[in-house]
Amino acid sequence: MFRSDLPPDIYLSEKYLDLENKKIFRDMWMFAGVRSTLSSKSAFLTRTIGGVPVVITTDDGVTLKAFENLCAHRQMPIQSKAFGKRALVCPYHAWSYDHHGCLRAVASAELYQMRQSEKDGIKLREFAIEVVGNFVFVNLADKPRPIGDQFSAEFLMQIADVTSYFDPQYAYTTFEVDYNWKFNLENVMDYNHIPFVHTQSFGGLIKRKEAASEENQFREDVVWDAEEARKATVALPELSYYGTAEMSLKPRWYTDLVRRYGDRDLYYSWHLYPNVNFCSVAGEWFLIQQYEPISPKRMRYHLWVTTAERLNKKRDLTALMVGLMQAEKKIIDEDVVFLNNLQRNLHTGASSALHGAYEYRLIRLGKWYRDNVLAGEV
Repeated sequence: MFRSDLPPDIYLSEKYLDLENKKIFRDMWMFAGVRSTLSSKSAFLTRTIGGVPVVITTDDGVTLKAFENLCAHRQMPIQSKAFGKRALVCPYHAWSYDHHGCLRAVASAELYQMRQSEKDGIKLREFAIEVVGNFVFVNLADKPRPIGDQFSAEFLMQIADVTSYFDPQYAYTTFEVDYNWKFNLENVMDYNHIPFVHTQSFGGLIKRKEAASEENQFREDVVWDAEEARKATVALPELSYYGTAEMSLKPRWYTDLVRRYGDRDLYYSWHLYPNVNFCSVAGEWFLIQQYEPISPKRMRYHLWVTTAERLNKKRDLTALMVGLMQAEKKIIDEDVVFLNNLQRNLHTGASSALHGAYEYRLIRLGKWYRDNVLAGEV
């Protein structure tokens, strides 16, 4: 067994969330939304990344821009809804901005006695943006790292490929839960909880290889790379990965209505560090989960559901997406019971987690966090 590098305090203290905002959320490429939701003039979406309000917008449905969602005048949010179609006009005093974030016009300009040179110098803070297939990423850093330093070239190619199967229609919801965001990240990386936590929903759909009786016994001659794990240095791209699992599915009425990704009944999953789990059931529909920290003991869940591209655009699959979203929420609610309990009972004096061989990805995650978030800070 391997004792985790992550002390309980990282799930409890504001100090560690401040470090995460500094070294993760405001320094990395963060998934911000789906490209096809920004395909019309003046379309926008808003997100909070590392505590910073962000608006992503387009004036022509083609070129995307990302800005701090605060008016330069009195720091009022320019866009208040999660999604919409609206120009960059502050609702408080009607200051308006162009597609480059430059101040375009000021209502009742004579009241301000603003010089032209002053107006010309006012601009919204702009952030770097990258589009990979149908995924939009934003980076808040002053000097963003290349996105290829965060995700491998192969992984980015996979994301571009699979998201090209998305239908333009989506279902979206958001809600809050009472536990640290990292617990959700670790939970989706831990496949072994599925047969115990999701017995009434998801567990029976995943084919699980039963271990022989002798494999379930404890032996002294077990060998795995625990010592190597203790010494390992982990590269950032290693934290994002792809996997599949066989599923036991009944025939679906919508299979022949969509352009399916692949031709097998597989559960596909892509883990995008730091806070996205993206998956597909049989390549027929897709789910995106994102975990946004609010405080050390609270996070906001974001969920997107879409089908694979409809072969007949006139066929409305809204009811299907709503049903899939409800089914996914039921699965999440099963996790929430356990993760809420975990958060409520964790305390500063508790032991760090113990990991076995199958949890090698959690071990590597802890190593990276130790070396890149905690190092030199605590």
